[in-house]
Amino acid sequence: MINNILKVLFFAGACLLAYLLYDLFAKEMSYRAERDDIEAQVIKKMEIIKKAQMNFRDVNGHFTSSFDSLINYMKTGTMKVMVEYGDKNDTTNTYRREIKNILVKDTLFKDVNIDLIGFVPPDEKYMFIMKAGTLRKQDQDNQVFMVLDPRPFDRDRANPNHPKDTLQLGSLTEIKFDGNWE
Repeated sequence: MINNILKVLFFAGACLLAYLLYDLFAKEMSYRAERDDIEAQVIKKMEIIKKAQMNFRDVNGHFTSSFDSLINYMKTGTMKVMVEYGDKNDTTNTYRREIKNILVKDTLFKDVNIDLIGFVPPDEKYMFIMKAGTLRKQDQDNQVFMVLDPRPFDRDRANPNHPKDTLQLGSLTEIKFDGNWE
């Protein structure tokens, strides 16, 4: 009788242990999928900020450290495009070129919620840290900017003692405009 009770207890313990191991692995896999999804959203938004900063610099000659300035530019800024009418190889057709100013929001940022560009996904409670400046290299002033995720979702990136850096785009110490995930 005691032997049967011990068998039942060991079986129940084995089932409990199997469930706990399964639950542990399921939670870790769920966390990794959520982390990858959130980091992809952060990276996508940083790439949009990079496109806006590069265009802002082309027009203004410098980067901005203000999301208000960047958002204003994204909403009201213009860029020059060359429009061609007709076929330049067709002699029966009138061909002409014209330079037009078009709003950047209608071309580069058509599908972007511009008002939320400075907020970190997915909940958009916190703002990215964005800085801009000038870096002197080889007797030449170079414009630089940096965008940093202030509250990384990834627990490794959030740990300051871990070698995995928080997501960052650009640099203030190097002439670099790529993200550290590339």
